Amino acid sequence: MAVFSRNICIVGIASILIAGCSGGSLKTDHTLAQERVQSYLAANPSLDPAIARAIGRMELHKGMTKDHIIAAWGKPAYIQRYSARTEQWFFGCGWPHSCETPDEDTNFPLLDEIFNSRAIFSDGKLSEWTS
Repeated sequence: MAVFSRNICIVGIASILIAGCSGGSLKTDHTLAQERVQSYLAANPSLDPAIARAIGRMELHKGMTKDHIIAAWGKPAYIQRYSARTEQWFFGCGWPHSCETPDEDTNFPLLDEIFNSRAIFSDGKLSEWTS
């Protein structure tokens, strides 16, 4: 009887946890990205209008800073530094980014073979990107 009661208790707790995790409180990647963008724009009202428009559309614009890129695209999955002045950011596979599955015969795929969205910085400013 004690084992039965314990199992009922476990099922009850699991049901409560599952019910609490479902419903209207879940947010999509797109919703979270929109909230990130709106929060950044609200906190930085004096942004250059072209930069603010790009961030609002979750797009990049030449000359953006790293903070601008994080606001528009989120944090990178990986950063590759080439020198003290140049680095490349690789973004994960969540919306709006996409990734490729490396060929099966590739034992060690390169980052640019997996991550399609990248940003290259020179002296702390965006110089090139792919999306």
